[in-house]
Amino acid sequence: MNKKVIAVAIATAFAASGAYADATLYGKFHGSVDMIDSDSDFEDNWQVNSRSSRVGIKGSEDLGGGLKAIYQLELGVNLDGGGQGQDNPSSGLGGASRNTFLGLAGDWGTVFIGRHDTPAKVAFYGSKVENLGDSALDINSGNNLNRKATNPNGAAPLGVISEYRASDVIAYVSPNFSGFTFLAAMMPGEDNDFVSDERDSIADHWSVGGMYQGGGLAASAGYAMYNSGDAGDGDVNQKVAQGSVSYTFGAFKVGGTYEYTDNYVFDNDGDYTAWAVTGQYKFGNNAVSLVYSDGNYNTESGLGQEQDGWGIGFDHSFSKRTMVYAAYASATVEPDIGGDDDNDIFSVGMIHKF
Repeated sequence: MNKKVIAVAIATAFAASGAYADATLYGKFHGSVDMIDSDSDFEDNWQVNSRSSRVGIKGSEDLGGGLKAIYQLELGVNLDGGGQGQDNPSSGLGGASRNTFLGLAGDWGTVFIGRHDTPAKVAFYGSKVENLGDSALDINSGNNLNRKATNPNGAAPLGVISEYRASDVIAYVSPNFSGFTFLAAMMPGEDNDFVSDERDSIADHWSVGGMYQGGGLAASAGYAMYNSGDAGDGDVNQKVAQGSVSYTFGAFKVGGTYEYTDNYVFDNDGDYTAWAVTGQYKFGNNAVSLVYSDGNYNTESGLGQEQDGWGIGFDHSFSKRTMVYAAYASATVEPDIGGDDDNDIFSVGMIHKF
């Protein structure tokens, strides 16, 4: 198997061959100092933010015959204290909210259960479109259109592409076939009989993804379906389709991604389209990254929202594990309450992996 592809596919660094004698401690600390200028409540606001910092334990046991037991526990870490300012601190650990699973791996692939990124999300990251992920240049928005600079914890004004980390995952990751990897997962709804339109199937929600990496090309496609149960409008299925590609040639990398969501936010009347283009130039231990993103939510009744923005960042790597960067991002959301909402953020950050 290709270790790099499998590492992307299951968001961890284990491979399907070889064995670890002991558990491995790993993590990533990512913090930034941000100046946010927004038309809303966070105008001219200085913040210290923890950006998807995490710590984890992972390992495996060789069961013989090419079979391994694998496991991972990954916790979010609130590098900044987790609260909003001095009057609202919280604990340092964010709980077992990140990719945490137990499974088996062999030459036939990997199966696991637990909490994990959907195959559509894993495939997106396999395309290598995003640069300086989790920073102010992050183009992912979770499941929200309007995650902009007013977000008090980890602002990402350019976030237009949906991503989802699901609970109750039953997943399969294929071996690498000449650069191709396939992923599939299903998630039961686990509703009880007291719910009027209960979700009690093993696959109330499901997702698939595929990705290719070869030479300078990295490409992916992903699809996900989420069942709302009884959300007022009856049983509504939100369907998300994504496609992404990047190409690296010499010191340059260019990329693009597109998303279409039917029944956005479980609204039978609404759909959502989003796209982004990215670029990066590397020289020595330095890199300059550029991004432009655009998202549109529309309904048949005429309601809607558009978000577009751009950003630029510079980073310097002291080593393979330690990086510093500076980034600027600007986005506009229209229409918003009271009119258009302009959001700008200047961010200086540091990333250390272990």
